[in-house]
Amino acid sequence: MNFRLQMLQNVLESGRVSGSKNATPQFTTVNISNKDDSTILCLTVRSIFIGISLTCVTAFMSQFFAFRTSPLYLDIGIIILLAYMLGKLMSKILPERIFHITLNPGPFTYKEHAMITIMAASGTHTYQGIETLIIQRLYYKYHLSHVNSVLFLIIMHFIAISISGILKRYLIWPSFMIWPKALMGCSLIRTLINEDEFSNNNSRWKMSRSKFFWLIVLFQFFWYWFPGYIFPLLSFISLICFMAPKNIILSQVTGAYGLGLGTIELDWNAWVSYLDSPILVPFWAHVNIFAGFIVVVWIITPIIYYLNIWDSQKMPIISNRAFDKDGYFFNMTKILTEDFHVNKTAYEIYGPVYISVGYVISTGFMFAGITALIVHTILYYGKSIVEQYHASLSNTNNDIHAKLMSHYPEVTEYCSLNFILASILLTIIFALPTGIITAITNMTITALGATDFLGSLILLGNPIGYLTFRTFTHTCQNQILIYLTNIKIGHYMKIPPRIVFPLFIIASIITSIIQYITSIYLLNNVPHICTSNNPAWRCLALHATHTASIVYGATGSFIWNSQYSSMLYGFLIGAILPILSWFLWKAFPHIKWLALINFPIFLMATLMLPPAPAAEYPSWFLVGFIFNLILYRYAHNWWETYAYTFSIAMSCGVAICGFVIFFAFQLHSSSFPQWWGLGGINGDGCPLDGANFSGVIPTDRYI
Repeated sequence: MNFRLQMLQNVLESGRVSGSKNATPQFTTVNISNKDDSTILCLTVRSIFIGISLTCVTAFMSQFFAFRTSPLYLDIGIIILLAYMLGKLMSKILPERIFHITLNPGPFTYKEHAMITIMAASGTHTYQGIETLIIQRLYYKYHLSHVNSVLFLIIMHFIAISISGILKRYLIWPSFMIWPKALMGCSLIRTLINEDEFSNNNSRWKMSRSKFFWLIVLFQFFWYWFPGYIFPLLSFISLICFMAPKNIILSQVTGAYGLGLGTIELDWNAWVSYLDSPILVPFWAHVNIFAGFIVVVWIITPIIYYLNIWDSQKMPIISNRAFDKDGYFFNMTKILTEDFHVNKTAYEIYGPVYISVGYVISTGFMFAGITALIVHTILYYGKSIVEQYHASLSNTNNDIHAKLMSHYPEVTEYCSLNFILASILLTIIFALPTGIITAITNMTITALGATDFLGSLILLGNPIGYLTFRTFTHTCQNQILIYLTNIKIGHYMKIPPRIVFPLFIIASIITSIIQYITSIYLLNNVPHICTSNNPAWRCLALHATHTASIVYGATGSFIWNSQYSSMLYGFLIGAILPILSWFLWKAFPHIKWLALINFPIFLMATLMLPPAPAAEYPSWFLVGFIFNLILYRYAHNWWETYAYTFSIAMSCGVAICGFVIFFAFQLHSSSFPQWWGLGGINGDGCPLDGANFSGVIPTDRYI
C-alpha cells in the first residue's frame, strides 16, 4: 500500500511544485542541501559500532512489540535521535587512536549519522517472513529448524536488496520520486546536526527546528501517559456507544472495532499504527483514501450485513478471524492431514469457512485495486517510465542530488542480478531439508506481482505452502520498499552506494537472527500469547495472516464456484475504472480535479482493514485535512518549515513514553487501577462492537 501511495503521490505532487519533471521540487530543496562535500567522513569505526548496536536494539524492540494488541512501532525518528546522541557522546569520550586504529576522527558528521540510520532502520520493521514461521508453530504445529528458519528470513532480505538495487534508476534517481518518509528522516538529521546555512532565511518563523522538535517530543512524552496507560479510552472515544454499551446495533455501527462511525481518536500512536503518518500523504490522496473507506465500510458493508447475505450476521461485522458455520472460530486442526494438507472429506463434513462481511468487501476492492494499479500505471505513467529508462542510460544527472551522487561509483546492476541468482541458489539449497514448504515455492520466489488469489490457485489445500509463497512474493515487495526508502536517504545525504549495499547485507543478517530469537522467546514465555485470554498480546496482524492462510491456502474461499467468488468481478471492474477516469481527464482538461482521481488508491484504501480498526480512518483523515489542506494552503511557510519535524517528533515522543510505560509497569504486570477511562475489554467503552448480530462474542468451539 505505501509503495502505491508514494509512487502516485510523488509523481503528481512534484508536478504541482515545479514546472519540469527533472527539476528538484521546492519543498525538497528546503529540507535537503543541494551541496556535497566528499571529504566528510561516513564510514568510521564509531559509525559501524553504533550502526550494528542500534540494528540489534531496533530489531529486538520492533519484534518485541509487534505481537501486542496495540503495537508500538519504532519510527525512523527514534533511530535518528538515538544515533545522534550516541554519535555525539562517542565523539567526546573516545580517544583519537588505539593501536593505529582511528576511533575518533573528529566531530560527529551528518554522513555518519545518515549511514547509521540507513543500517539501523532495517530493523525497525517486522515482516511476514516472521509471521509465516510463527503461524506454522502456533497454529499448525509445524516446527522448522532454527537454522533453516533464520536462513529463510535472510533469503527474503537478500532478494529484496537485490531487486531494490535494480529499481534505483526508476524510483531513486528521478527528482520527482521524493519518498516523503526519507525526506522526513533527512530533515530531522539536518535539524539535529544544525546545518541551517541553507534554511529559508526569509521565514517569519524564528524558532529553530531543533528547539521545535524537542518541545513536541516533550509534549508527546507527557501526553501519551494518558492514552498509553492512565486513560486508554482516549485512543478510541466511541461516545455514542459509551452511552448505550448494551445496544448491539449501536455498538457495531459506532464502536472502534465495528464501523467506527462517530469514534474520535486523541492518540498519535492510534493514528499511525497501521496507516503511517497522515502528514506524509498529500491531501488529494487523503480524499481518495477516505472516499474508498466510506464506500467500503460505511455504505456497502452495513447494507450486506444487515440484509444477512452470506449468513454474515453469524459473525461480527468486521473481523480478522475465520469462522465455521455456527459462528465459532474455524478450527483448522479438524481438516488437516498429518502432512499439513487439507483432507477434503473432513472439510466437507466440518463445513465451509465463513468470514466477516467487512473482510469480504475489502478483499473484493483489493482485487479491483490490483488490476486498476496496472492499468492506471500504463495510462498515466507508462510514457514517463519509458522516457526515464532511456534517459537513465545516457544521463543520470536529472536533478541536483543525482548529479552530486554521480561522483560516487554505483553498485552495478550486474552485481544486483548476480545477488538475485545467488539468493535463488540459496533457496534451492534451503529447499532440500525443509520438505513440504520449499517443494512448492522454489520456482516462484522472485515473482513480484503474485497475490493471495494466485497463491490460492496454485497451492489450494496447502496452507503452509501458501504462507511460504506469500512470503516470497508479497513480503518481498514490502521489504523492497523499506530498502528503497533507505537508499533514498543515502541519495539525499550523499552516502556512496558502495557503502550502502554492504550495510544492507550486514543489517539483514543481524535483523533476521534477532527478530527470530525474540519471536521464539515471546512464544515460550508470554502466557496465552495471541489468544483472547491475554488482552495485551492478541496479535491482531498475526490473526489476519492466519485467516488468509485458511481462506486462500486451505479452502480457496475466493476462487471460482466458492461462496465469495462474486468478488472476482473486482478484477474486471478494476481494469475498467482507470480507463474511464483517464478518458474524462483527457476530455475535460479544464476540470483540474479530474487529474486527482486515483482508483488504485481508492480501491486499496481499506487494505489494512482488518486488522486496523475502522475508527482509525476518520481521525487519520481529519489530521491530514488540518495539516495538508488548511496549514499547507493558509500557513504554507509554517508547514514547509515544521510539518515533517512535527510528525517525526510526535512518533519519537510516543516511542520514548511507550518504552518507559512498558518496562516500568506493564512488564511487571502492574496495570492502572480499574476505572471507566480504561475503556473495558476493547479499550473503547464498547464491549459488543466485536460481537455478532445476536450479541455473542465469538470464541473457540471447544474452550
